[in-house]
Amino acid sequence: MRQLLYLTTSFPFGKGEDFLTEELRHAQGFDDYLIVSCHSAPEDSQTKPVPDGMRVVRLNASPDAVSYLSVLFRPDLLREAIALPFQGQSFFGKLHQLLFFRRKAQAVYEALCSEVLPSLTGEEIVIYSYWFYDAAMAGALLAKRLRAMGKRVHLLSRAHGFDAFPERSPYGYLPMRRFLLNHYDAVRPCSPSAARAVKDAFPEQCGKVRTAFLGTADHGLPYGSRSPVFHVVTCSYLVPVKRIPLFVQALALVSFPMRWTHIGGGPQEAEVRAAAEQLPAHVEWELPGPMRNEDLMRYYAETPVSCVANVSSSEGLPVALMEACSFGFPCIATEVGGTPEAVRDGVTGCLLGKNPSPEEIASALEHMARLPEEEYASLCRAARKLWEDKFHAEKNYKLFYEELSQLLGKDGES
Repeated sequence: MRQLLYLTTSFPFGKGEDFLTEELRHAQGFDDYLIVSCHSAPEDSQTKPVPDGMRVVRLNASPDAVSYLSVLFRPDLLREAIALPFQGQSFFGKLHQLLFFRRKAQAVYEALCSEVLPSLTGEEIVIYSYWFYDAAMAGALLAKRLRAMGKRVHLLSRAHGFDAFPERSPYGYLPMRRFLLNHYDAVRPCSPSAARAVKDAFPEQCGKVRTAFLGTADHGLPYGSRSPVFHVVTCSYLVPVKRIPLFVQALALVSFPMRWTHIGGGPQEAEVRAAAEQLPAHVEWELPGPMRNEDLMRYYAETPVSCVANVSSSEGLPVALMEACSFGFPCIATEVGGTPEAVRDGVTGCLLGKNPSPEEIASALEHMARLPEEEYASLCRAARKLWEDKFHAEKNYKLFYEELSQLLGKDGES
């Protein structure tokens, strides 16, 4: 029996990892699929659907159950600690980060052994970590145990943003990178920029690293529209990294009638709402709150949208922008992470600098609102074409699952 073991952070429970919903619809090549939610809270309900026949396990993996002392003298940790450059406070900060990471990975590994290992009865197993972080480390430890039991095991991990770019972590440090790259058969970052970050850090492992874009479904093709009013949509969790308060500051500067819709909730909702209430009368706005993905797709299909905006300070490759492109909506976005893969300045929208001012954002909105109709229509067509070429779920996931399945034809040692 050929088994595929997914290691997620919380999916299908709670918030986040919504993009896995579409991917799972295209899963193929295995006899048994087991989704393991490594860090969901016990009180989180299931919020995303799972295809029939796929099993789900919510791990009870508390780092508090693992002492620092129990991981302190493990050979893999000692090798990593010895390799850390001694630079005073930075060294001790990295060492603490390493200990916390290793403790968290050990908690996941021990929970996998007690709660999942009995279900891994197949002769051939692929462990697929959705993030190149602590769950990936736990997956490598589990693979060693499975091989000792005579199983053929392979490992593949995706990487997105925080788990690919060291500069996004405290002290510019991602723990156990060399260990992970040595033990994984393949690492598939979701954008070329993330792939470059991994390759640049470990050029000797370049052969294992290649971009594998995520994808979104085809929900129809309304194309962008500036009638009856210029309508910009932002779609994100309301947290500081998304910089929606900055976007509201920009809206206060536009000089033409327009409408703004923000889809999503979060800790900054009260702050954003208070700022929106101060917008001039010619800027209509609405905050409908979070939407299920199927409701968002229906909204896009039925509502005239002129453009989708994203002013985040940090990203992987935003699925929200892929979805916008699939509908033929031009985008305005900051040049962070893999965003330039979805937003090509002057071709599919407007690419802003990493830290735009409110004036620069307002200027981009004004520019798109006042483009001649044929130029605006060209942006819409190019956005859709980009999605067809790069982010079409059916194409991307077919190739991805073919690769996962082909891993089983290789030698099972990594």
